[in-house]
Amino acid sequence: MANVSDWEKGSEWRHVTEDDEAWVGGEVVESIPNKKLTLTWFEPDEPEDVSRISYEIEALDGTVCLTVVHDNFKATSAMPEKVSKGWPMVLSSLKSFLETGKGINICCGD
Repeated sequence: MANVSDWEKGSEWRHVTEDDEAWVGGEVVESIPNKKLTLTWFEPDEPEDVSRISYEIEALDGTVCLTVVHDNFKATSAMPEKVSKGWPMVLSSLKSFLETGKGINICCGD
């Protein structure tokens, strides 16, 4: 899987497979290099079910703090349940990668 974009405000971004199949995508809402990235988020088969994800990085007493907030869900959206299971796995894998150089294989099946 890969995230594809030029990461400029207003640009499209997509989370794609090796075959270029998009699993999720959206638009770059805010891009401040090395500080903050805010994106809209939707699945290609449900483009009307748009939410928002923000990543913010800040220096904190000689370390770095990453804050991830996924919000702005529609009241009828199934996305909160989906991401509440996915984000902990993704962030755990990121932590493992940063500590050991190897992430956890969290690839989902069908």
